[in-house]
Amino acid sequence: MNFRTILMLLLGLNVTACVTFPTEESAHVKILWENSAAIENCTYKGTVIGSQGHFYDYWLHSDRDMVWGTLNEMRIKAQALGADTVYLYQPFKFLGSVTMMGNAYQCSDIQSSASQYPQIDATQDTTSSQ
Repeated sequence: MNFRTILMLLLGLNVTACVTFPTEESAHVKILWENSAAIENCTYKGTVIGSQGHFYDYWLHSDRDMVWGTLNEMRIKAQALGADTVYLYQPFKFLGSVTMMGNAYQCSDIQSSASQYPQIDATQDTTSSQ
């Protein structure tokens, strides 16, 4: 192989092996589902969509990594809308990728504790062995 071919292969692998990590700001966005009472007094900010994986590179990532990256992508988008909570819809079913959609809400004015609602912690990398 020549240098150009090797370089193109390395660049291709580098681009396809990415999973979205949370930002410092987005780490505070809560992810909720199956509890509509948790968002009753919240202000709707918009709809967010997150997706990780492609038909050509899904075999490079575990399902767990793709879900983690998808949730982090949604948290980043929600934070950009000024939201602190994402209420998830049922995930879309795709082969080789993870795509989720949810509504972003601002709920920080609510007096009740957010700990009483089930939530997903997408800030921690769950791929490390225990």
